[in-house]
This record gives sequence, structure tokens and C-alpha cells, in this order.
Amino acid sequence: MSANAILQASSAPTWTTASGSLGTFAAEASISETVVATSDSAVTYAKTSGTFPGGVTLASATGVISGTETGSTATTTYTFEITPTDAESQAGAAREFTITISHGATGGGQFN
Repeated sequence: MSANAILQASSAPTWTTASGSLGTFAAEASISETVVATSDSAVTYAKTSGTFPGGVTLASATGVISGTETGSTATTTYTFEITPTDAESQAGAAREFTITISHGATGGGQFN
């Protein structure tokens, strides 16, 4: 409540980044993608379910998903949910994202 008895309310964070694919990256590539939610105070981010590619992490203060992919042996789509929370501990809706790691063409075909 403010000094002049006006009740102030704030809303939970809302997403500006659309759900779905954050991109396709080659195996062992450097990844840097950002998810964004807005609020009337600082927003932090947490992976609340799913799996990131090996070597990839989420910076909770910025929403940056980054790292160098490691460990995959075949083309794989990683699915995960991220939940934003503001400084008033109000959690926004979890949103599902994917990152695909591609291993490109296989086989040893030859053209003459």
C-alpha cells in the first residue's frame, strides 16, 4: 500500500518470446538464444522441466540459453519448459521451447 492508501498491484510476468523452436544447430556448435518475459520488476528464469542439449545452460538472470553442444550422436530435438518469476515472487506461465541438434547427412554417397 502506498503512503496515500492506494493499493498497488502487480501482475505476474508475461512472455514476449513465442513458444516453440529456438532453432536448429549443428552438433558441437555454439548456441546462444534468449527467451524474454516482462513484468513491472526484474524477471528471473528457471528450467522447470525437460532437458537441454549437453553443454547448454540457462542464465537465470537474463534468459540466455547458451553453451557449446556436447554429447549427442544423432539428430535430436530437446524439449523443455521455462518459467519466469518476478521480484515479487509471482510466477508467470511456464512456456515450452525446443532446440534441435542436427548431425546432417549420413552415408558415403559419391557422384560421378
